[in-house]
Amino acid sequence: GHITAETVMSILRDKASGICVDAEGFRTAGSMVSVLPRDPALPCVHFFTATPDPSRSVFKPFMFVAGIKPVPQVRSPTFPQDPAKQIPRFQSSVDRRHELYRRHQAALELMEQDR
Repeated sequence: GHITAETVMSILRDKASGICVDAEGFRTAGSMVSVLPRDPALPCVHFFTATPDPSRSVFKPFMFVAGIKPVPQVRSPTFPQDPAKQIPRFQSSVDRRHELYRRHQAALELMEQDR
């Protein structure tokens, strides 16, 4: 058969086989799937969960190539009036959760509803 990145992600999310462990001592710490094209002119794409329990995680794509311009969604957030840089400091607060984290939380909520 034809194995795709989605097939491997599904395997990594399989708890019945024991490859995805969410309890009992040795937890799955994170998962990675790489697509390595045969054509060297094409970039490799790596998908990371960067979170434990791949059955409840989103695989996020990354490409490591020269000259790539990062999209805003993968940069650390900045705040024009950052309370950490104002004097006196921390007189107000901002939501420092990264956009990818917030979207992961939203996807996780949807996954929980499907259970």
